[in-house]
Amino acid sequence: MKVNSYFTKQGDVKEIIINKLSTAQNKVLVAVAWFTDTVLFDKLLELQEKGILIEVIITKHQFNTESRNNYQLIEEKGFFAELGSDDQLMHMKFCVIDYDTVISGSANWSNRAFTVNNEEITIVTGNTQRTNDFIEEFDRLKELSGKFKMNEEALDVSKAFKKFKLIRAFVDLGEITKIQPYIHELKSIKELTSITNLLLAGKYDIAFKEITKFEKEYTQLIDVSVIEKAQILSQIKLISYQIEILEIKKTETEAEIEQFNHRYIIELNPLISKILALKKKIYEKLKKHGIDDDTFKKIEEEFNQKNKEYQEELKVEIPELNDEETADIKKMHREAVKLCHPDSSSCIYEDKEEASKIFNELTNAVKTNNIEQVRFIWNALKQGNPISDINAFDELEHLRVKLETLKSKYNYLFNKLSEIKLSQTYELISKIDDWSEYFENQKSLLKKEFESLNKKFVKT
Repeated sequence: MKVNSYFTKQGDVKEIIINKLSTAQNKVLVAVAWFTDTVLFDKLLELQEKGILIEVIITKHQFNTESRNNYQLIEEKGFFAELGSDDQLMHMKFCVIDYDTVISGSANWSNRAFTVNNEEITIVTGNTQRTNDFIEEFDRLKELSGKFKMNEEALDVSKAFKKFKLIRAFVDLGEITKIQPYIHELKSIKELTSITNLLLAGKYDIAFKEITKFEKEYTQLIDVSVIEKAQILSQIKLISYQIEILEIKKTETEAEIEQFNHRYIIELNPLISKILALKKKIYEKLKKHGIDDDTFKKIEEEFNQKNKEYQEELKVEIPELNDEETADIKKMHREAVKLCHPDSSSCIYEDKEEASKIFNELTNAVKTNNIEQVRFIWNALKQGNPISDINAFDELEHLRVKLETLKSKYNYLFNKLSEIKLSQTYELISKIDDWSEYFENQKSLLKKEFESLNKKFVKT
């Protein structure tokens, strides 16, 4: 769980809110008394155009009705309501993003709040109980508006089984925040109330026992093998997606490390070699005078190694990309992975070896910033006809083996990525904001070291 508080007189709070909104993937709920800020409103419209569900509740007040925001644009694709009146205000000020992040505090979403007033907001991420409390309050306000009624839904056993299987899978993977949409989708079904309440409270072990009881009770009239196949297929699709994400993250992380190491050798090895050559000269000079200094031992071996690294790295071309090219290569890479990763349900290759070959070519192109090669592979893959080989499996045992294999692969990739991120090089890279500035500083330090050695041992 992360908790951060911000104050309008200490920083740009509106920009912080905009950045948080930019992380939205599925749904944004906003309940604020006065919502007159056009920048934040336009941000919600931008998210709505991307397919993200936007729901907004404001106070029915003169400040809002006279603002430049066209609230009906929200209502066209999402939900919008006004509550109260000039005398009876709905005074809430909160926002929920993707069932995981809550923004609350004293600030309305108005220009005055962010430029004139002394206001505070607190952003809490990863606190499921707090998030659910605010969602419940938002639902209460929706119903109070008269534009929405919380109706009980009829039980759809097949749908419930699928949702519960996804919930189990996400909990097993430690992706707790991703189960929230499914829980809220099921909570209006009377027969599932006790289970959804347990899930909302985070009591997963007890909830899963109740789910097992529910499944046994409702499977007596259904072909159990058909249900298990459907459940395993859902798990396979889910874990295949998780593997794609891990592969992308692993490739991007390895590419960042390789590009950093390449630049390190190209920019710093000449200076390091120069220092080593000087140390070698100093060692030989001291040795002639009968002084055996351990500091300068093994210099020649290190000197030769650095020169060898430098000469080899000169043969490798890793061009620098601008911000637009960097964004493009990442976008093409992520789309291409879905079409050529051997375990992807959208892979266009029936031959796994051929898929692996293309996937490896794509990975190498990304690591060397070869944007033209990535674009070539991406375009070629887009011409294919994606197949869903998962649905081709019809034997239950085959599916079970497939699922266990994918679980093992997921665990391997997860551990490998964790290992890479714990490496000394990656930890260093994570702390560097500007590579150019870092390498200039390192060059300056190496030059000072060279001058110091030269002054102390050579010029005396």
